[in-house]
Amino acid sequence: MPPKKGGKGKGKKKSKSSSANNQIAGDLPLSPDQVAELKKVFGVFSKGKGGQLKLDQVGSAMRVAGGVPTETELNNILAELVNMDKSSISFIEFCEIIAEHRNKHGFLDQELKEAFEVFDENKDGQIDTAELIKVLTAIGDPLTDKEADELIKEADLNGDGKINYIEFVGMTCRPV
Repeated sequence: MPPKKGGKGKGKKKSKSSSANNQIAGDLPLSPDQVAELKKVFGVFSKGKGGQLKLDQVGSAMRVAGGVPTETELNNILAELVNMDKSSISFIEFCEIIAEHRNKHGFLDQELKEAFEVFDENKDGQIDTAELIKVLTAIGDPLTDKEADELIKEADLNGDGKINYIEFVGMTCRPV
């Protein structure tokens, strides 16, 4: 039954977003924090698409969210969606796909966060050209400024000239 409209609630109000994250987390084997992170990823890929994720973006979004589906697994997921006459999916459907994949395979969340922190030397939540060059040179894979700029440009989804965590995961988890 939907809640009554117009009544004044008592006590501390939860944010609408937090309540939605808790609801989704309650329905799926995902924590509210995981749902919030998935919402960020979904937002990057569904921006300007009416809150829907196009099927050709599902694999990229899964990888950015820390999943590593094989091409066969991804093709099976997409085939199932096409068989359901889908050309795009909602956020809830994306969470369901992620939860199922995570249940089968696990995710690389912690390892990826630790790797990102190695590159993000100044801890500003972004990797710039200088940080990329410094770390890759230190591990024996030196880059020129031009090569580093190209790597950043390739991974930079929001066009700010730096790599944030979501972009880093997308860059490191995409198929070769």
